[in-house]
Amino acid sequence: MPRRRSARSAATAARRVDLGTPQRSLERRLIRIFLGAEDYLQGIHGAVRAICEQQRWSRGICWCVDEVSGTLTVLTRWPTRDSNGTGTPPTPAGAVAPAWLGEEPVWIGALAADELNAPGSPGLPDSNAWRPAAPGFVLPIRSASRLLAFIAFEGGIEGAAARRVAGVCNALRAAGPIIGLYLHQALAAEHMRDSAQRLASTLSLAAVGIAHVDDSGRFLYANPRLCQMLGYSEAELLRLTVKQISYPDDVDVTDGMRDKLRRGDIDSFKMEKRYLRKDGSPIWVALTVAVRRDSAGRRLYDVSIVEDVSARKLAEEQVQYLATHDGLTNLPNRAMLVQLLALATESAKRRGSRLAVLFIDLDRFKIINDSLGHDAGDVLLREMAVRFRECLRSSDIVARFGGDEFVVVLQDVSGQAQVSTVARHMLSVAMRPLEINRQECRVTASIGICLHPDTGQDDQAVLKNADLAMYVAKEEGKNNYQFYSPSLRARGAGRLAIETHLRQALDRKEFSLHYQAKVNIETDAITGVEALLRWNNVALGTVSPAQFIPVAEETGLIIPIGRWVLRTACEQSAQWLRAGLPAIRMCVNLSMRQLQDDGLIADIAAALEDHGVRPELLELELTESTIMHNAERAVRVLREIKALGVRLAIDDFGTGYSSLAQLKRLPIDTLKVDRSFIREIPREAEDRAITEAIIAMGKTLSLTIVAEGVETPQQKAFLRQHACDEMQGYYFSTPIPPDEFAELLRRSAAR
Repeated sequence: MPRRRSARSAATAARRVDLGTPQRSLERRLIRIFLGAEDYLQGIHGAVRAICEQQRWSRGICWCVDEVSGTLTVLTRWPTRDSNGTGTPPTPAGAVAPAWLGEEPVWIGALAADELNAPGSPGLPDSNAWRPAAPGFVLPIRSASRLLAFIAFEGGIEGAAARRVAGVCNALRAAGPIIGLYLHQALAAEHMRDSAQRLASTLSLAAVGIAHVDDSGRFLYANPRLCQMLGYSEAELLRLTVKQISYPDDVDVTDGMRDKLRRGDIDSFKMEKRYLRKDGSPIWVALTVAVRRDSAGRRLYDVSIVEDVSARKLAEEQVQYLATHDGLTNLPNRAMLVQLLALATESAKRRGSRLAVLFIDLDRFKIINDSLGHDAGDVLLREMAVRFRECLRSSDIVARFGGDEFVVVLQDVSGQAQVSTVARHMLSVAMRPLEINRQECRVTASIGICLHPDTGQDDQAVLKNADLAMYVAKEEGKNNYQFYSPSLRARGAGRLAIETHLRQALDRKEFSLHYQAKVNIETDAITGVEALLRWNNVALGTVSPAQFIPVAEETGLIIPIGRWVLRTACEQSAQWLRAGLPAIRMCVNLSMRQLQDDGLIADIAAALEDHGVRPELLELELTESTIMHNAERAVRVLREIKALGVRLAIDDFGTGYSSLAQLKRLPIDTLKVDRSFIREIPREAEDRAITEAIIAMGKTLSLTIVAEGVETPQQKAFLRQHACDEMQGYYFSTPIPPDEFAELLRRSAAR
């Protein structure tokens, strides 16, 4: 097997034949070509052509070597096309630089076949190694021992003229370093240009603003995104400083961090601040700022990354607003009120001043909300919020506490007289009529007031005491205000005592019924009687229905209590009949909770059957608000009651918001005109008009009309004149025990 010759030994043998070439001329020509080239591709192409022309090669091809992988690409060739029209000789895909290339030119004819067939790179198949297409020279192009490229020259030396090889080697050996230096510098410059272009493109296309800022804060550079963000052209922005485009309150916010950055205490910092756009509008930005230094560590400029975060800031503000404000009225909500009240009381303590808390509850809101719907209730609440806000000073606070409850904080008040003036004003504006769904609606308010520090030492006590005073205002007839005093605490404790004893009242047989007559307005004959519940407790004494009925409603005790009232009233009616007294209608009130009770129909039927009372002698009374709370269910239940033969009446008519169309759907027999209209008949033209209208409407529907609260001859005369059917009130009889009523009924029958 023949001994392999190395590439270097082949080059050495080639140098022994030295016929000489005009080297100086080639070097000068290459330098002129490189100096005149527009780019390095033109320069390398000129160099290949010059060598081919001087050395009389038929073609030359420059292969560029990838330094990492060693793979090849054609950089240029001369001539551009072969005589037969073909281009660059075929090269296997992924071909690699030949392993036998050293630092010297190589005459292919001096290489043994096994050297030509040697693999180009470890791990790559032989077919992927570059091989010359024909005998010729290969000139490696190196710089600092790095193989940048090689040029293959072919078709110039035939086998018989091999004596010229040494001279060609000398010429190529001189040309190689010149080409290598030029190619190295050209590639480095090209790489720098590419890097600069990529950087410029990146800065130009960046989705965030980028700026360079000098020591004085003046812009040295601003990318298109920053210009777009701020509404300036680049030329305009470069004439400005950072402080000139900063929001007035944020001009100096970054000064401290920039000082640390310039001293070298920190490498960078992040901060959010506001800039001003060219049109004067603010914009929130997130800044990331770092310093750019030269190789000696001297500061050149600051680099700022600027991101528009206005949308996030707006979203955060909206979230914060929703967390602290009521979405319906835009007033501070309960959570925010607690914080504001704590700050207000603390401030009052420091200054030695007073403040007042007004706890407001809308008295008739539930009626409107239930009868006209939640949308109408929302309209009312928004209107009340506006009215209350207009009553107050800018330093005062009004908040929606929840539902139909509002809380007002009056700061720096002089005493009860000043607060009373504000409370009366708020009661007045609450009473103003409001048109909703083409219906005129009215509400009143109950206001509880607590003064700090007079009757409340801290924020929690002030709010709690005002709440308690509000409940007292409701018990006092609503549409009024009450100041908290220590005596009210006992009343609050009394309500708890009412609930405690009420739960045992049935078992202890503490309830009784009193009866108030209904009389024919023409004849004064008793036509019916209303059963009215009374409670006498050993510990509490006689408790007013106005006090215990609301508690029974809230606790659900009204269901068993109402069942007892119904059965007792039916039993009493049967006893009077057995005693020979005239048959009259027994009227019993039904509450909202009873109407929702699934066992109501069975209770009514059982009471009638157990005591042998004819259904037409029982009349059940319900208020408008009770029916309108759930109109669909109410209509269904009332029709079932009507199917039993029991009469139905609407109590307190005129105070709710049922329409004529709604009344027509209800299987009712009687309308009872509320006592609030009857009370002022002699003096108030409006009440007289309302009463006339109710009587006329009832007559149109063929209903029996009963007037409640008749106390004077003038009231009776007016009602008689306008054809009211019956009346009920102190003018004829107060509520009395069953034995007294039996005697009254007996005398009435005798007349």
